[in-house]
Amino acid sequence: MEQLKPFNTLMEPDERQRSFARFDPAIGDFRPLRAEDTYALIEDVRLHEGVPEAVRGHFATAQNLIAYSWFYYPFNVTAELLAYVSVEFALKLCYPGNEKASFKNLLRRAVEDGTVTNSGFSIIQAREQERQEWGVFIQEDAPVADYAVTLVEAMPYLRNSLAHGSSTLHMHGANTLRTCAELINQLFSEVASDS
Repeated sequence: MEQLKPFNTLMEPDERQRSFARFDPAIGDFRPLRAEDTYALIEDVRLHEGVPEAVRGHFATAQNLIAYSWFYYPFNVTAELLAYVSVEFALKLCYPGNEKASFKNLLRRAVEDGTVTNSGFSIIQAREQERQEWGVFIQEDAPVADYAVTLVEAMPYLRNSLAHGSSTLHMHGANTLRTCAELINQLFSEVASDS
């Protein structure tokens, strides 16, 4: 059962972090995770300047929760929930006049009108690069799910399962934040740089 951490342990890593290790090429072996490993998971996850400041600020809270999950492990899942809420917030700003539309319907609209596409997600780009580099082939007649279309069903379901009470606990919140950031970035035009 989760409990309030004693004050004198607030700045100590959550005990559950000791269960994880990371391969360190510098030593050629696995080593325990460190706070900087957790921070590195979200350090390069960014919303571009064209995303409204209110959404960027909202999303930054989710990023900070990932960073602080080093000290309190369940913040991973709290960050995931907040990232989903940031997507919904962004969708409502992207489609004004639809404030009462459901998360799922707004997401469906963004996919159907071509605002959100597979090409905007790094996981799709990485899989394609992997196929090219490693010669991984998909059987020609095998059905391939459209990632963006799948998100229309999956993201509201996952958000709702967390928002309505769940005992879910995992360390994959940073992956969700990356997906949510990439989706939000597709909703708004990037601001041209002055350089």
